[in-house]
Amino acid sequence: MVARLLILVCMALLGPVVAWAQAPIVVHHIGPFTGVLAGSNLEAITGARLFLDGLNARGGVGGRPVKLETLDDGQDAKKAAALLEQLLAEKKVLALLMPRTTPSTEALLPLIAKAGIPMIGPQSGASFVNDPPKREVFPLRASYQKEAERAIRQQHSIGVRSFGLLLADDAFGRDTMAGVDRVMKELKLAPAVIARFDNRKADVAAAVHEIAQKRPEVVLLISSSKAAAEFIKGYRGLGQAATFVSLSNTSNIDYIEALGEHKRGAIVMQVMPSPFSGNTALARDYGAAAAAAKTPPSYAGFYGFAVAKLLGQALARAGKDITPSSLVQALEGLGEIDLGGYRLHYGPGDRTGSTYVDSTIITQDGRFMR
Repeated sequence: MVARLLILVCMALLGPVVAWAQAPIVVHHIGPFTGVLAGSNLEAITGARLFLDGLNARGGVGGRPVKLETLDDGQDAKKAAALLEQLLAEKKVLALLMPRTTPSTEALLPLIAKAGIPMIGPQSGASFVNDPPKREVFPLRASYQKEAERAIRQQHSIGVRSFGLLLADDAFGRDTMAGVDRVMKELKLAPAVIARFDNRKADVAAAVHEIAQKRPEVVLLISSSKAAAEFIKGYRGLGQAATFVSLSNTSNIDYIEALGEHKRGAIVMQVMPSPFSGNTALARDYGAAAAAAKTPPSYAGFYGFAVAKLLGQALARAGKDITPSSLVQALEGLGEIDLGGYRLHYGPGDRTGSTYVDSTIITQDGRFMR
C-alpha cells in the first residue's frame, strides 16, 4: 500500500512535467540570421526570448510553455516565402512572429492571408503592412513613412532646406520614399540628391561620392544599419560635414559598434519609448529581464520583448485549444491595450498598433539620448 501510494505521488508530481514537455505552444519566426541584418534581427529575437523565458518560468500559458522556433531566410524574400510554404505544408504554423525586412514581409503576406495565420509584430514599418488593414496582420509599430515625415519636419523646423537621400533600392526604400515625397511636396522641397543602392549589401562607396558632390545639409539614411554606418564613415572620410538621420531599423547595438569613432551626433528615429530610462513599466520589466540574463538592453531587443508580451496576452485569451483562427480573434478582441506605458489599438477593421514616433541622438559614449 505504501509503495503504491509513493508511485501515485510520484506520478502526480511528474505528470505536469511530462505534459509540459509534450505540449508546448510553438510559434515561428522567419528572418535573417546571416547577412547584413543578422545582428539587429538577433537582438530583437533575444528580446522576445527574454519575455518568453519569464512567461514560461511563471507557468507559461495554461500550463504550457511557449516556444519560439526560428528559420534563417538570409535576407532573401523568395527563401522566406519558401520556408513558410514548407511550414504550412507540414501544418506546423500557429503564428508568425516578427518577420524581418520589407521585401520578405511583402512576400509572406499572400501566404499568411490564404492560410489565415496571424502575423504578429512584423519588424517592417512599410505602410502596406496595415494600410489597408489585413485581418491576419497585427503590427506593433508606426510606419517608416511616419518616421521619415517626422524626421524631415524636425529638420525643416530648424531651418534645413537641403536633403540628400541614401535610398535602399527595394520595397523598403520605395515605400518610405512615398512618405518623403508627400512631406517634401507639402513643404515645397525636393531632394538635392538621391543615391540608390542594393540594401542586401553594405557597398555604398559610389553613393558616398554621389551625395558628397551635392553637399546637402542633412542626409536621410533609408538603409540597413551596416550600410548607414559605412556611409557615415565614408562621407566623413572625405572631410564632408552633414547631419545624418536614419530610421528605427538602425536602432541596434551593432549600428553604434559599426560607427565606432563616428557615432557622435548621428540621429536615429524611434518607434518605441526608451528601454533605458525606466519611465515605463514595460521598460522596467525589460531592463530587469535583460540584467538577469546579462544581455545588453537595446531598442531592437525592447521591440522583441514588447511583441512577445502582446503574443502572451493574446494566447491567454485564445482558449484552451489554440488555433490560428482563435488567436486572430483574441488579438482583434484586445481593443485598446497598454503593455506598460506603450499603448496599442486593434479591433474589427483596425490594425493601428502604435503611432509612437520620436527621435534620438547618439552620444560620444554610445548612448541613444532623447
